[in-house]
Amino acid sequence: MPYYRTSFGMVHMRGSKLPDPCGARVLIAGHEQICMVASDYLCDGQAPTGQSKTCDTPLCKAHARQIGRNQHLCPSCFLQHRDADPQRSLFTSLV
Repeated sequence: MPYYRTSFGMVHMRGSKLPDPCGARVLIAGHEQICMVASDYLCDGQAPTGQSKTCDTPLCKAHARQIGRNQHLCPSCFLQHRDADPQRSLFTSLV
């Protein structure tokens, strides 16, 4: 029975097949908190060693970054994916 954050406050819902709340970290009133909006996606990024094959962090539409067809990344996996791109370093001297 998860709690979800909505535009008007927190909502507690009961049910058997409810999605997990979004696990992305956000700043709310100057404090870092978990987003907790109902999730639509799971992160498809690489998991740290010793865990499952993918990160599987639940993500809402606002925090999911689409990198391909039906492939979404959480903000931290997206930064790792973006920094690993070899083409990214070609034009850093121009900026």
